[in-house]
Amino acid sequence: MKIGEIVEKSGLTERMLRHYESLGIIVPRKSDKGTRLYSDADLAVARLIHRMRMLDVGLDSLSAIAQERLNHKTGDASSSAVGDLLNELAELLSEKAQQALALRSEIVEASKMVARCKGCENIPASETCPDCPMNEAVDQNAVAAMVWK
Repeated sequence: MKIGEIVEKSGLTERMLRHYESLGIIVPRKSDKGTRLYSDADLAVARLIHRMRMLDVGLDSLSAIAQERLNHKTGDASSSAVGDLLNELAELLSEKAQQALALRSEIVEASKMVARCKGCENIPASETCPDCPMNEAVDQNAVAAMVWK
């Protein structure tokens, strides 16, 4: 595939792809005339980078993982070092997943509080609706506070 096709299929821009190439994360082969030619594996890596970036995984981590094997003379040493980096990334993603689940719970709780206001005829403000459940929710839930304040 040429760069336009991989841009279309990966969700990345041409500029992003070139930047990832400069970091050694994607390494397309080149034709005799210097045209970048991307494989299906390059496309898979491009899509992976896109997903990782959406989760705010740093490019330094991705670059380190992509290039670590080049720093070693044996498969054993490479395997150990790359394995450590992958385990660190897995731990980082586990932490992000836990944070996302906690935030989701807070959002769901705020949504339940907001739903209790359905059918209310009052102007939605603490001054005009002093008995509103949202008045209590703001002290317990930051999402509710964002909605109500």
